[in-house]
Amino acid sequence: MATQTAQNPLREKLVKGLSYHQSGEIEKAQRCYKLVLKKAPTNPDALNLLGVTYRQLGSPQKAVEYIQKAIAQNPKQASFYANLARAMMDIGTDSESMLAVSEKALSLNPAEREALNIKAIALTGLKQFEAAEEIFKSLIVAHPNYGEIFTNYGLLLRKSNRYEDALKFFQRAELLAPDNVENCIEQARCRLELKQFDASLEAIDKALERFKDNPLLIHEKARVLFSLSRTHEGLKYAEQAVKDSPGNYHCKVTLGVHYLMLGRSQDSIDMLKQAKAEAPGGVISGLDWNLSLAYLSKGDLETGWDIHAARFEDKKATSQRREFPKPEWQGEDISDKTVLLWGDQGLGDALKCGTMFLDIQARAKKLILEVSAKSVPFFQNSFPEILVRPGTPKEDQAPEDADYDITANMVDLARYFRRSFEAYEKAPYPVYKFNQQRARDYLGLLPGADKKPVIGVSWRSRNLEKYRARYYLSAPDFAPILDAEDAIYINLQYLALQKELDFLVARSEGRFTFFRDIDLFNDLIAAADLTAICDVVVSANTSVADMAGVLGVPCVRFGPVEPALLLGQANPPWYPSMKYLHIDETRPTADMVPQIIDVMREELAAGYPDKRKERLGL
Repeated sequence: MATQTAQNPLREKLVKGLSYHQSGEIEKAQRCYKLVLKKAPTNPDALNLLGVTYRQLGSPQKAVEYIQKAIAQNPKQASFYANLARAMMDIGTDSESMLAVSEKALSLNPAEREALNIKAIALTGLKQFEAAEEIFKSLIVAHPNYGEIFTNYGLLLRKSNRYEDALKFFQRAELLAPDNVENCIEQARCRLELKQFDASLEAIDKALERFKDNPLLIHEKARVLFSLSRTHEGLKYAEQAVKDSPGNYHCKVTLGVHYLMLGRSQDSIDMLKQAKAEAPGGVISGLDWNLSLAYLSKGDLETGWDIHAARFEDKKATSQRREFPKPEWQGEDISDKTVLLWGDQGLGDALKCGTMFLDIQARAKKLILEVSAKSVPFFQNSFPEILVRPGTPKEDQAPEDADYDITANMVDLARYFRRSFEAYEKAPYPVYKFNQQRARDYLGLLPGADKKPVIGVSWRSRNLEKYRARYYLSAPDFAPILDAEDAIYINLQYLALQKELDFLVARSEGRFTFFRDIDLFNDLIAAADLTAICDVVVSANTSVADMAGVLGVPCVRFGPVEPALLLGQANPPWYPSMKYLHIDETRPTADMVPQIIDVMREELAAGYPDKRKERLGL
């Protein structure tokens, strides 16, 4: 008589759940695992697999809970630790903890694929790129058809700024895993980093045809449009992304910055605060900096300036914190201290921040100012009691070799000296100096300048990338301004192309002129002297406008929302002589030319020729 093998209902239920799991029926698999645990609550395999389903269904915290229970029952399973590491990654656990868990898995099984994958991801997060790359290479050899490895390798390459290489890996990953929308998103991001703006947007639109209404793609489209300075178009996508993914704090950050650039300050603050409350540990790169800008754009100077140093934590920001062997000033008494002032941004910001140098000079024993080499003569001329020198970072400088006691970032001086609009109103203005005699000499080279207004003009920056250029004017678009007044128009546009100058000379029939022997980009003293002879300056949002502003020359400036410049006001509190025209994103900048002309005429009517004569001592 043949014997029958005893049935094991729990084992059968577990196998059935695994079958559902492998076929992608996650919820059915989850029900099976729960039935097993109802009868055998300490079954390690059921605990582990139930945890995996929770992660796949978007509940990584529950996943961690169940997988940890599985490990408690059977601490010798490498796959359990690998699954735990993956769930930890989903909840934003730090890279060091992920690395420790993945290494525990590998101590039990050195070939555990998922553990190797997570270890390489953790090493990437710790910026140990070479070690991570070696692991990814070995995984590709062992598993050449595993798309996720190519995705993660691409992420490593993107984080190490190797965008062309990263793009190839994301394209390969898409071929291997065509249903993984992340590969489409990452290709668009690489193209964005490569300044292939139209190609990035095209990639997103193409992916949306395949993954219709996918919230991650909709969010990415909002980000791309924002990067292209098409915020008004991106808004609906940013709002849709938040609606479709209410638990995704990254979507809230994107919507918050859209609100910020559209002038909706309080909406921006509310959305960014929601994102911060929902983010693990409240930490998101760049969030506090955007919050700072939102508060400043609302006119809340105290809150805005107090957190403005968060710009150094933003991975995408151009600001870079310098390291010094001496401490940073925190507002304490410095009457017996030598203070080193340093900047982290461009010339325009340095000029603006210089309006606070007299404030800190009154508090310190001595000031040392480090700026770009070309800026040294101009700042030294304006602030003779400050030692001005080129900013040359000395990373390995010993404390005893430093000729200063304390450091202060020039932008962050506002935290102490510009905490209210009253502080701006009471500040001395202007505080910068120019060479009055040389300015009069320049004026003397302009025939008819004693009878006509002198108008300085600048229409663009040297940075003509698409997202910036849409706020500038081309020389032909700018030309109608030269027809507006019977005046002498002088070029203040640094690095102007000769064809632009030739066009404006011919177009203006003699009203436009430029000084061939003045290097407006490198010789800031000469640029200041030339600016000082103007009755009004008309400029795009560049350092040309800042130069006019710091000298007290009437200026008509046109540009986008600039929270740290405008501080929620119609015109910059930093420069009482400046009028700011905000560009409407929904229209070409050229449409603003009639408005620019109107304000230019108003400024001339209010000050010509008396202000120029007073400034030049005539």
